[in-house]
Amino acid sequence: MKSRSLFSLSLFSAVWPGLISVASAAAQTAGVAGAPLHTASASAIDTVPPSTVIEAPFTFQSGTLALPGTLTLPANYKHQIPVALIVAGSGPTDRNGNSAGLLRLQNNSNLYAILAWQLADAGIASVRYDKRVIGDNLQKVDIPSTSIDDFIADAIAGVRRLVADRRFSKVILIGHSEGAELVLQAANRGAPAAGIVMMSGAGRPIMPVLREQISKQLPPAEIVKWDSASARYLRGEDPGDVHPGLKSLLQPANRKFMQSWAKYDPAVEIAKVKVPVLIIQGGRDIQISESDARALKAAQPAAKLVLIPAANHVYRAAASDDRMVQAKLYTDPTIPIVAELTPAIVEWVGKLK
Repeated sequence: MKSRSLFSLSLFSAVWPGLISVASAAAQTAGVAGAPLHTASASAIDTVPPSTVIEAPFTFQSGTLALPGTLTLPANYKHQIPVALIVAGSGPTDRNGNSAGLLRLQNNSNLYAILAWQLADAGIASVRYDKRVIGDNLQKVDIPSTSIDDFIADAIAGVRRLVADRRFSKVILIGHSEGAELVLQAANRGAPAAGIVMMSGAGRPIMPVLREQISKQLPPAEIVKWDSASARYLRGEDPGDVHPGLKSLLQPANRKFMQSWAKYDPAVEIAKVKVPVLIIQGGRDIQISESDARALKAAQPAAKLVLIPAANHVYRAAASDDRMVQAKLYTDPTIPIVAELTPAIVEWVGKLK
């Protein structure tokens, strides 16, 4: 049973370091989405773009890196429309919301692609992009010197690129999981967005969230070891003894990133935000809880909070909080996303100035 629990930890943990836990896995993501300009007829629900949308490659510069992405437009696009920059969650997650290489079996939800297609059908364009540690860019970045600030800078660069594009009337930032934290900080650091959407965003610093996830899967003695090891790790010391299933979270190459992430408090950050915020949270999310969403709302009363009772972390309807029962919802992209998600975003965007 312990090995099964550890498998579920790696399967569902929201806290794969924002860099990569396994560089070779991230390196296998070079060939992900970004097809030439086309329209397509759906051959399988939620795995092929519908004929109602047009997709094209879209690249923007962030420092010395060119970040590749996919632009999605309504097929009948004729005039200025809103556009969303979709920012992915943690780990080697590609622009479509899938984990590549050996991790693909752990998350093949296609969440961001499906969301982009549904937004386009409602008249909202979007760009979803590969993070700096995906594909060819992985060979160009120095992982040990990378911090969360680099990912925030990427989101800011993406927004500025879209603001300069005359096809779009306003730019919205949509972040999922870790991406929710990134878009919040991007807005507070000058990203010229009209508003931000936080999907499944933590309301606490990452280390308490991580500890909570681990404590649900390992015995108390292992949590005590984790507390000591993670504290040493963040101080820059050798973490020492820790459960083998947790060693990937304490890799030396990811230390700077984790140190920078650990300092971030979403509740403090959202209290400072000057643009409208939409908080969306699933009631069956086994990674981020409803209490996180309510903590964000409490810190920023002007934010709109939408709770979707049946939604899990990848916005599929879940009948149970059991991790193994939810496994298929993470790995089958043909399972529709919950009906409430896209309309909530569309309605909110429609009210933005």
